[in-house]
Amino acid sequence: MKLILRQYLSSLRERGELDAILPDLLSQLGLNVFSRPGRGTRQDGVDVGAVGSLDGAPEKVYLFAIKPGDLARRDWDGDAVQSLRPSLNEILDAYIPHRIPPEHRGKDVVICICLGGDIREQVRPQVTGFTEQHTTSSITFEEWNGDRLASLIMSCFLREDLLPESARSDLRKSLALLDEPEVSYRHFAALAESLAAVDSVGDAERITALRQIGICLWVMFGWARDAGNMEAAYLSSELALLHGWKIVSQYAGRKDRFGQDAEAAFFSIYSAYQQVCGEYLTANVLPYVDTLHALSSGVRASSSLDVNLKLFDVLGRLSTYGVWASWAASRYGDGEDETRPQWLDLVSMTIRSVKALISSNPALMLPARDEQAIDVSIAAMLLASDARNHGFVLHWLAEMLGRAAFSYQTHGHYPCVLDSYGDLLSHPVAGDDEYREKATSGSTLYPTIALWAALLGDEETYGATADFKRERLQHCNFQFWYPDESSEAHMYTNDSSHGGVVSNVCVERASSEFLSQVFGECEQSSECRDMSAMKFGWWPLLVVACRHHRLPLPLHLLKGLYDQHENPNDGGVPDRSV
Repeated sequence: MKLILRQYLSSLRERGELDAILPDLLSQLGLNVFSRPGRGTRQDGVDVGAVGSLDGAPEKVYLFAIKPGDLARRDWDGDAVQSLRPSLNEILDAYIPHRIPPEHRGKDVVICICLGGDIREQVRPQVTGFTEQHTTSSITFEEWNGDRLASLIMSCFLREDLLPESARSDLRKSLALLDEPEVSYRHFAALAESLAAVDSVGDAERITALRQIGICLWVMFGWARDAGNMEAAYLSSELALLHGWKIVSQYAGRKDRFGQDAEAAFFSIYSAYQQVCGEYLTANVLPYVDTLHALSSGVRASSSLDVNLKLFDVLGRLSTYGVWASWAASRYGDGEDETRPQWLDLVSMTIRSVKALISSNPALMLPARDEQAIDVSIAAMLLASDARNHGFVLHWLAEMLGRAAFSYQTHGHYPCVLDSYGDLLSHPVAGDDEYREKATSGSTLYPTIALWAALLGDEETYGATADFKRERLQHCNFQFWYPDESSEAHMYTNDSSHGGVVSNVCVERASSEFLSQVFGECEQSSECRDMSAMKFGWWPLLVVACRHHRLPLPLHLLKGLYDQHENPNDGGVPDRSV
């Protein structure tokens, strides 16, 4: 296990990776972290600052300068802006005299050279000479290399009494089977579930569990990136995020030490999740969205069904990434945060990529399964956040409805409720009305199309959905799903059934009456608004939970669009052209 951790640490980058796990590690060692990594702020050479006692020694201030991988000559004093020697000079000249918190001034200072790898031999004499020259009675230097970090992780996070051998085994198996993503994910899921079983323990144990989940996810990310296969890491990051929230939601809003520690530990998991998503999309999706059939061909499947299933899955992942970026842009929307323009650029890039993905892959014009309405809803929610994309959304959904209706009438590959891969592969197994009615006994896809057509003012597509229902789908139960009082306990981990269904939604009435019916149910059921992710402003977690556990998107998340529809700034019907 130590070799696994050692290899993982050596692969980490500095920003957002190595500096993401160090604060949790220091907290678990008993240190009080008073300075964490930040973007856009002057740090004067210090990436992480902490104070406390290690191994029974007197209390000291520990200032960490972090560098990824091995320290080579160019990393020590080269042309790079992030060279280590200038950072150490800034600590000595600026941070120690002026920026150590007043309550900790006068304490001995330890400057820690923190590396994911080692100091290479050709540069060690220069490092040793520098540290000896600047060592005083109150300022000393320490080397925290990959080997020491791996030992600390083993002793603080993964020791036997905290992480049983079964969990260690699951982690090793998950890493060893990265080339078999489904099997690798199952082992990580078992690991996450065992660590998250903290209902009967105290605050300290819960926070340790959060940190352990984060560390295990970071380890998997590092190995998956090296292996060039991010699939298992992506699925595992979603699950880790949801299990992490299940724990941290108990501390949301608390301002005591446990609340702050829980928030910091969860943010480490969230940072790992964002890194995994970005790496997965950058390597596997974004370079190919503009090329016709590129991603469809990249599936390398023997069946068109595999292409369809994978493309809608990719659509949901890319759209969820955009939803998080949009959330971050609004969360840091006070105009003073320097990261807001970066988030807005990311939103624009993701929206453009989603539109290009749909345009370049005609398979996204017709779902194979009714449950792919989940991915359609996430994509539509992201695109509709900008009114300039309403025409594209309407054109896409109108084309989807037209193809589904034609396939149904000709006994082709129409969307169905079948769940088994074997059943889907042979669908349609018969061309008679009895089989067709059984395969379309219920639907969330068609009412979803009607919902978006009504919200965006497209009476033509809404009317076409109503006609299709009246003429061909009288047997089909149009339905929407709503969270209930048990959803808070089960939605994030999906360990039990929850929620309720409104059946026989009537799309044959006027669109305004239809919207009043489905959103009126949102007003009557306040359970979704009372869920912790909604109350504490982390509502994209519900999107992740729905995508990961294959649950329909709660209509409560679209309430803003409905309010805008009811009180428009100006009249007129949105343009349906692309």
